[in-house]
Amino acid sequence: MAKKTKEPAAPKPPPEVRYFEQGDRFWELTFADLWLQTRHGKLGSPGQIKRKDFKAGYEVTYETRKLVAAKTKDGYVEKVGTPPAANTNPALEKAIAADPTDEAGYLVYADWLQAQGDPRGELIALQTAGKPKPAAKLLARHADSFLGPLAAHQTCHDGFHDTKQAAWTWKHGFIHAARLAHNQYADSWKGRLATDVLLPLLRHPSGRFLVELTINENDDPSEDTLDDLVAVIAKHPIPTLRKLRIGDDVSQISWYRVGNLGKLWAALPGLVDLEIEAGQFELGTLALPHLRRAVFRTGGLSKTAAKSIAAASWPALEHLEVYFGDPQYGCTATSKDAIAILGRTDLKQLRYLGLKNAMFQGDLIPHFAASKLVRQLHTLDMSSGILLDEHVDTLLAHKAAFAHLKVLDVSHSWLTKAGRKRLQGIAGTLLTEGCWDEGDSEYRFVHIGE
Repeated sequence: MAKKTKEPAAPKPPPEVRYFEQGDRFWELTFADLWLQTRHGKLGSPGQIKRKDFKAGYEVTYETRKLVAAKTKDGYVEKVGTPPAANTNPALEKAIAADPTDEAGYLVYADWLQAQGDPRGELIALQTAGKPKPAAKLLARHADSFLGPLAAHQTCHDGFHDTKQAAWTWKHGFIHAARLAHNQYADSWKGRLATDVLLPLLRHPSGRFLVELTINENDDPSEDTLDDLVAVIAKHPIPTLRKLRIGDDVSQISWYRVGNLGKLWAALPGLVDLEIEAGQFELGTLALPHLRRAVFRTGGLSKTAAKSIAAASWPALEHLEVYFGDPQYGCTATSKDAIAILGRTDLKQLRYLGLKNAMFQGDLIPHFAASKLVRQLHTLDMSSGILLDEHVDTLLAHKAAFAHLKVLDVSHSWLTKAGRKRLQGIAGTLLTEGCWDEGDSEYRFVHIGE
């Protein structure tokens, strides 16, 4: 029987480096899990070096933040930017950036890179051909080139879903999707913030054609917002990004604070899919010409956010879901804000509309029936809110307005079995899963609150 060989330990990721300049002077910070080193002096000189060791990873992070803040206050400016690839072909790269989901552009680029002896050409070919094992070996062999400082962050730093959950999803030789999840209450956090990962990702050649980004916790999700991440993206636009998800299976949604996302939209001009799952967030002015799907999942939608949604410019939108929530968990939006959405006449592509999870769900029924927007839908979703048997009569009184629907969704509401039976036939398909008995009015609640 052949003796099993022990797999070699994974190599330690290289240290991370941040570099700043002020006038004719420079300051450089290099850090790893348990140490940091500074180097400073006149430009062109070797500079002076000082190293400090630590007992815990979070101590390195706190010291790094303190030093960077001090140097920034003194006028030092960080030199940020994607370092040039070993080989560049602007015309081929521009073609990929124009449609980063089309594999044909990558394959043409792969041929050119391989002719230059660049290993990324082979990586593109292997991943596009669906050969994960040889692609993984090539990635490991050229980790310094393909990953560099990103090697320290190949798994997420939250520790709640899966401590080994991959942060990067590779496709066509580049990081196609990224998930940033940093929660200070998790064992695997080690003091890292999501910005510690996002900045190196946006600078690195492997992240230049990022298509999907998921942002979950950032430090303390009930205290810290995503404002610092928004600022990074606003300064470093991602024109190739097509899908953005903020919040990912959040355990206590009302405690997850996001902050103001208004500065994001101009930096993500190609966005097609947007999903936000959070307690507190503001949207600013939404102008997303290519967006086809938008979901705002919350237990407490603010009036400000509701007004942003009602006024949004998204002419290509096909799918819209808006969860309103409960005033106990921050909902200040009212039925008037939902009615304002129903009054839109310019969303010609919209086929799925969900105005849901509302305490005032039943009050919307006559407005659904009167809305011209509803007449163009194939699915109307009024699920997850306070919908009762007493509202069945109103629905049936307007049944002609719903007869064209392929799907009417009243799931996770308070309709009884008898109420649900009366609604059969009102639309092509009636979805009723997860409904509760009407119960005591004092204890009725929306499906998603806390």
